[in-house]
Amino acid sequence: MNIFYFFIMPIFLLFTSITSFGQWKQVNNGITNLTRGTKLLGTSNTHLFAITLADNKMYRTNDYGNNWVEIQPPINQQVIVCGYYFSGKYFSGLNTSWDCIYYTTDNGTTWNPVKGGPTSTVLRGFKEHAGNIFAYTSTKGVYRSTDGGITWSAANSGLTNSNVIWMETLNTKLFAVTIGAGVFVSSDNGGTWIQSNNGITGIGDLAATFIWRMGNNLYYTAQSGGFYFSSNEGATWNVWTKPAIMGIKLNEIYRNGSNLYIETRHFSGGLKDSIYFSSNEGSTWINITDNLSDSDLNASGITEFGGYVFISYDIISPYLGVYRRNKITVEVKEHNSSDSIIVSPNPFNDKIKISN
Repeated sequence: MNIFYFFIMPIFLLFTSITSFGQWKQVNNGITNLTRGTKLLGTSNTHLFAITLADNKMYRTNDYGNNWVEIQPPINQQVIVCGYYFSGKYFSGLNTSWDCIYYTTDNGTTWNPVKGGPTSTVLRGFKEHAGNIFAYTSTKGVYRSTDGGITWSAANSGLTNSNVIWMETLNTKLFAVTIGAGVFVSSDNGGTWIQSNNGITGIGDLAATFIWRMGNNLYYTAQSGGFYFSSNEGATWNVWTKPAIMGIKLNEIYRNGSNLYIETRHFSGGLKDSIYFSSNEGSTWINITDNLSDSDLNASGITEFGGYVFISYDIISPYLGVYRRNKITVEVKEHNSSDSIIVSPNPFNDKIKISN
């Protein structure tokens, strides 16, 4: 006679559901000139901002793009490149021969120049790290503010190339990539920079386009087409065999919390772009191009705001303006099944049956 003892444990089933509310919708009401396209300029806590590229007029919306209202820009007829919300202020970065950083506390009704900020350059973007805000430029390197963006000063010690095109953070370190000198890393919040290109060997690969993080890895792309990754906070780099969705180049990267978006180019000699979304640090990607015209999608200005995702078509694809769609929702649901499992007969001779 054979006797078996079975310890019946509850069964846990894990489900992941992806909710995608589908199509993109044009939301240009109130924007008067789309002849050269539009560009999104980020958000405050209550508004989304954009400009029209034909006349550099600035707009804002607080109803998720249903209606846009023209506002006074920081400087008339000066190109606004980017925007960023930090410490209760919305900052505009300009391409101008005057002050390049302005801020507003009333969503663009009035503007104030910062103190000590860069002048006569292109303000390419902003990055926050360890309670401070940084700005990176085309000819003046990196600037830093430690008082919420009111006063700024250059933070370029050790930065031997001032043409900074992108910045990223990972753990306690700050990264700046340049056109011509590759990667620089700061371990002291921008106080000093050290060049860190070990493993980036391709001809022309020191002319960067992007650096970004996925999980604890860093990824770097170059204008020459090189793709690299680092698993040790930029100390060394390895050639990255990129996934097929990356195409031949990246046009744009946008992160909001754990939500990561990329716009990728798939064919040379013409515009054929797609937009992908990941909520798990690049482990999986969802193509959210949907009904957008991928044959002329270019430099879209991806932005999340108020439960939606927005893009805009630029000068390459005029007249289309701003589009909106619901955010992708990824849910993980756990189901605990404690249904009884019956083993019979017990004891048994030569047959056993397991059922629930």
